[in-house]
Amino acid sequence: MILQKKVKEISKTPVDFIAKVWDYILSVVISVFTNHCDSYPILQASTIRAARNLIEKMKQQSFDHVMEIVEMEKLADYTCSPEYMSEWGKLMAQQEVFMKVMNDTTMPSRILIEGFGWIEVGHLRGYPSVREQAFDMKMRITAYWKVVLRRLVDSMALHLLLSVQNLVNRDMEIEVVNEFMGPHGGGIEKILDESPAVAKKRERLSKSIKLLKDSKDAVAEIMDRITVED
Repeated sequence: MILQKKVKEISKTPVDFIAKVWDYILSVVISVFTNHCDSYPILQASTIRAARNLIEKMKQQSFDHVMEIVEMEKLADYTCSPEYMSEWGKLMAQQEVFMKVMNDTTMPSRILIEGFGWIEVGHLRGYPSVREQAFDMKMRITAYWKVVLRRLVDSMALHLLLSVQNLVNRDMEIEVVNEFMGPHGGGIEKILDESPAVAKKRERLSKSIKLLKDSKDAVAEIMDRITVED
């Protein structure tokens, strides 16, 4: 029950973290698509819409993954990590000092426990039948909690790395193609539609090229006349 309570208290933190990570990824993807598709508004709109839809789905998958991890941690206190026993052993090594203070009322009621600092324990002298069990439970939970936090962090990090790799190398391409070919995309035949700005630039360039050709022809004609006269 104590372990479940501790896990429940932090359960919102990984969910908030996942949300922030995917929001950041979305902002980066949209920025890239906006810059690279700036001259093709139809393609730009389709890719951005595809990115939003895909990342929203992947965000929900991450939420489900994180909540599953949290529920597993609440289910049982299990680990095969040797670090747990090592940490618990270090903490339990201080039990002797604790029991001396409990059994000798002439000693100060504050003791220094590694990992906790100075602790007031005088009030525990009135519970001789459970104080050893309480000390042991406290140290077990303290040692195990480090395992829980490390497991949460590692699981989320590996999940996000895999998700981003799939996003970039596989899922995004499929989603963009499906979106572009779908009812909202406009079809592949419109991929080369020019924006008004690009159309104006192309028109100005065409006029400049025509002017250069006319100038070239005029110069050539003049040169021919000069040659004939000579």
